[in-house]
Amino acid sequence: MNRGGDFFKLGLFVIGGVVLLFVVLFALGAGKLFQRTYQMETYLNESVNGLEVGTAVKFRGVRVGSVSEIGFVAQKYGQKANGYRYVYVLCTLDKDLFGTMGAGSAKEQAAAEVARGLRARTISQGLTGQQFLGLDYVDPGRYQPLPIDWEPASIYVPAAPSTLSQVEQAVLGISNTLTGLEEAQLPEAVKSFRRFADSASTFLEGADAKELGGRLSATLEETRRLLSRINHLLANPAAETIVPDAARTVAGLRTVVEGAGPDAVLLVRDARETAASLKVSAKSLEKFLADPETRKQLDAMPGAMQQARETVTELRSAAKRLNSVLGRVEQLTAAQQANVEGILESARGLVDNLRELTGEAKRYPAGVLFGPPPDKSPLGGQ
Repeated sequence: MNRGGDFFKLGLFVIGGVVLLFVVLFALGAGKLFQRTYQMETYLNESVNGLEVGTAVKFRGVRVGSVSEIGFVAQKYGQKANGYRYVYVLCTLDKDLFGTMGAGSAKEQAAAEVARGLRARTISQGLTGQQFLGLDYVDPGRYQPLPIDWEPASIYVPAAPSTLSQVEQAVLGISNTLTGLEEAQLPEAVKSFRRFADSASTFLEGADAKELGGRLSATLEETRRLLSRINHLLANPAAETIVPDAARTVAGLRTVVEGAGPDAVLLVRDARETAASLKVSAKSLEKFLADPETRKQLDAMPGAMQQARETVTELRSAAKRLNSVLGRVEQLTAAQQANVEGILESARGLVDNLRELTGEAKRYPAGVLFGPPPDKSPLGGQ
């Protein structure tokens, strides 16, 4: 019996089975192996109960990836995220979602879609409590991104409150409102309103209500007449030019005011300073006029004025006489000009002689007073 052939066939069967297993595994996982994935992160400021690692990430109901990590931002970003209590959710997107939305990179296109209102939110599946992360568009003005102090390491899509969270907030607001109404003693307010309504009904059923109704009718009639006159005035063609003219006038005034802004400020400041100075001067003048001595001086003003007039007249006559004297002096000087020049020349020579004599006196004081100095004897003579 040839047992070697049996072992050979058995080996071929085992090898074929292993190869077939690898082929099946490759066929099932080849797409995952060569599929391009990238990371996306978001931060939630609410409970994520029901959201787990492996939960689907859907874009408008189409699965595009799964949740790969859940934690807190302080664990991911350290001290940069101190004080923040956001839940950190990292997603692995299987499909090139953002790369198919534009010509830019996935990160740039994701930022553009976020500006258009793309947000991430947790969505509950029915009544089981199981949640998945949904991507959809909302009003960007209403749902602003959460404030952060760090740079996200992956593609960042801000989060929006979930529907369940909004319902909880609405219920909490209603509860707070009802509590406030109870604290405000709503039953007492209703009773007060009823008493007011009963009083108003009693008044309207009385005799005074008829008089009040007549007054109201007369007032309404006057109002109708006034409106009729206003309509008649507005129907005039000249009234159509009033508003445009007024608008142009206001525009001109605005231009003038804006152009003269700094000058106007300086003018107002100067006017304030001038007004303050005038006020001080007015008080000083009032005090001066109220002084009894000032009143006496004012009473003596007519006599002083008469004396001033007489003094001015005398000054005029003295000025005339002075002009006459100066004229004569000028004529005399012109006539004696040659003599004056000779005298000046003699005075100049005298000054030179005095200067020379002064110099000699400085050098030989005794010679000036007692004669020339003695002869000097030779050195060593007896």
